[in-house]
Amino acid sequence: MNIVVVGLGEVGKHIATVLSREDHNVTVVDLNPEAISAVDERLDVRSVVGRGGSIGVLKEIEVDKADLLIAVTNIDEVNILTSLMAKDSGANKVIARVDSEEYLPGNRGSYQDLFGIDLVISPEILSAIEINKLIGFLGANFIANFADNQVELLQLTQKKKQGVTGTSLKNLKFPPELLVTAIIRNEKLIIPSGDTVLEEGDKVFIIGKTATIGKSAEFFANQKSSGAEKVVILGGGKIGYSVAKFLEGKKISVVVIEWNQKRCQFLSEQLAEALVINGDGTDIELLRREKVGEADVFVAASKRDEINLMSSLLAKELGCKKTIALVHRPDYVPVYEHLGLDATISPRRFAADQILRYVRSGEVVSVSDIELGKGEILEFVVPAGSKVIGNMLKDLRIPKGAVIGAIAGKQGVIIPTGNDIISVGDNVIVFTTPEVRPKVEELFKSR
Repeated sequence: MNIVVVGLGEVGKHIATVLSREDHNVTVVDLNPEAISAVDERLDVRSVVGRGGSIGVLKEIEVDKADLLIAVTNIDEVNILTSLMAKDSGANKVIARVDSEEYLPGNRGSYQDLFGIDLVISPEILSAIEINKLIGFLGANFIANFADNQVELLQLTQKKKQGVTGTSLKNLKFPPELLVTAIIRNEKLIIPSGDTVLEEGDKVFIIGKTATIGKSAEFFANQKSSGAEKVVILGGGKIGYSVAKFLEGKKISVVVIEWNQKRCQFLSEQLAEALVINGDGTDIELLRREKVGEADVFVAASKRDEINLMSSLLAKELGCKKTIALVHRPDYVPVYEHLGLDATISPRRFAADQILRYVRSGEVVSVSDIELGKGEILEFVVPAGSKVIGNMLKDLRIPKGAVIGAIAGKQGVIIPTGNDIISVGDNVIVFTTPEVRPKVEELFKSR
């Protein structure tokens, strides 16, 4: 595909990197010559310094020949204008990043055919949706959905539990229709076999039917799968406000801490149930006074990574059960996790993943990385002529380092055994390491 990416912030850089590695013809556009130069050094892309919405630039990049233009600058109006002009100039499809609540109807996070744009995505609302999932499932530190939300993946931290820790997977009598697909132990990825023994502190990735996977939290992590009763949110911006709005009517005590007095006034008027506090979320006396240590979840959703990190550490120190922190710079994620925070949310990465899922209309529907690239989750739509069709899984040459986690098709969702068979059109979710990913993709390709 001929793809144009306008805007080389964190979202644009990530999208351009992934798409160029997938052998698309990628053109990048940005006003900043330094950003263009940095991409030129790393990627095999065509680059242009200029405004994406400029008629001259659109002619220069031959936007009428573009299969897709993706506008992901940090300015909503630029993205909307660029997308509309590109569409009017002949681009086949356009995607725009839009964050302002003034332009978006509702809190869905992604919209098709809005303003005449094929796909509009809001990184901030997408992040709020993910945070809401984590609040609703206290035992999970990571949640991902596949096959139109029929399949769910959870990452849990293994607690010490008799009959579970120290026991091989083949001897565990855990709930049906669940599969352990990967384990992170001492920062190393393990694709488990039946002989793999669970240890306390393991990060365990479990896949199953969305409707029933909640049972896994109690079994593996020794925690109830129920949601929170008290949530404290630091930051009343778009993400913090959206999270609080999602929680209304759910019988959850919500406290929002926001330093800007004018924004506090807005929050007080818009949130019927939340308690809004004007103050500094890194003030430990304020956190003590608001009994943050008794909260089930502390959400650090300010616009500054340093504040999110510091306030989350203080909340953890005070005894809060679960901390969720926004990370605006993805390279900070390892620091957060090393310091013991339970979950991190990257708005830019969510936006990039949503766009990439839309772009991949062929065999590979989505690619999600775990533990900063140590492992990958691939979702395939099986094409006619694939080698996997009609064969029992035990007869397929699935490379070592990969495991099929779930199959969703006309028969519903299957957590497969060796005797199951894949059919044309099935959604298949595969855990793999980057080293064997090419072999997995070759297995699913149409001959």
